[in-house]
Amino acid sequence: MQARLIEIKDYWGHPFEELNYYKVYHDGGHYVGTRLMRSKSKRPPKKPVDTDMDIAFDSLYLQALRQGLKNEAMADYIQAGLEKLYPASSTLRKYILEKIDKKQRNLWKRIKRFKRKAYMYRWNYFVTFTYNPRKQTEESFRKKLRKCLSNLSTRKGWKYMGVFEQGGKGTLHFHALVYVPKDGMLGEIVEKREYSKKRGEVYTRYANTFFDESFGMSDFQELNPILLKRGGTLKYLIKYIAKTGEKIIYSRGIPTEVCIELAESDIVGTFFKYVTKYVLWDDIIDWERDIKEYGKKKRIERERRYV
Repeated sequence: MQARLIEIKDYWGHPFEELNYYKVYHDGGHYVGTRLMRSKSKRPPKKPVDTDMDIAFDSLYLQALRQGLKNEAMADYIQAGLEKLYPASSTLRKYILEKIDKKQRNLWKRIKRFKRKAYMYRWNYFVTFTYNPRKQTEESFRKKLRKCLSNLSTRKGWKYMGVFEQGGKGTLHFHALVYVPKDGMLGEIVEKREYSKKRGEVYTRYANTFFDESFGMSDFQELNPILLKRGGTLKYLIKYIAKTGEKIIYSRGIPTEVCIELAESDIVGTFFKYVTKYVLWDDIIDWERDIKEYGKKKRIERERRYV
């Protein structure tokens, strides 16, 4: 039975229970499906407005994270900072521990989403952009690089997901997984042999002429899909997400999961992890139909709602 991309949701945006419809994602080894069920939850509550203490906590948490503090050491650091701003109270430690726990759960969700998006798409480059202070400030590097990638996504069909990283010597980098369509490359990729003081050796960099001229240094390493799933590329990116708390930068049209109709013959086996999950055949998802055109199909679906 041929898989079919669908979107079935109620007024609140929750999926309806429909026979044979599944949410499908890739866990790095296999496609996994979970049954679409009718949601019984009510309207989600409005996000509470952050207080001055919440804002102070966020700043101290980020400082502690970048210093490599964990567990009790992190809680002690944040408490010392908050006590300088607010009178100590018997509930302060409880507030700090609950906020840290919430931050850690949110980080776990961000990393899970990042992995699923990475596994669902066919990336062909792992890129690093390094800011050059003679060409950009750190602020303009962040702003203009994001704008440039956004334009390439709209006009050339690029897809990307990555994170900024402050290097050991204060040099700002952007590391990303990138998909560049055929004939969609801007500039030229040229091989350069350079000496690295950090490594103490000569290494090869595959520079893009456009990005080198505009921002500083670039390196476009061709990406093997198997190495992406089994190698250290994702671990390298996730390290910076967890270490610095940097926001992950995504282009549009990268699915975390897709909703499709399945038959019993599409299911290889089952396992239980909070809910029953179904292991599916590796050819259940069609790249051209279900993934590559995902963003376009979502846009068409949104437009239909307003007709």
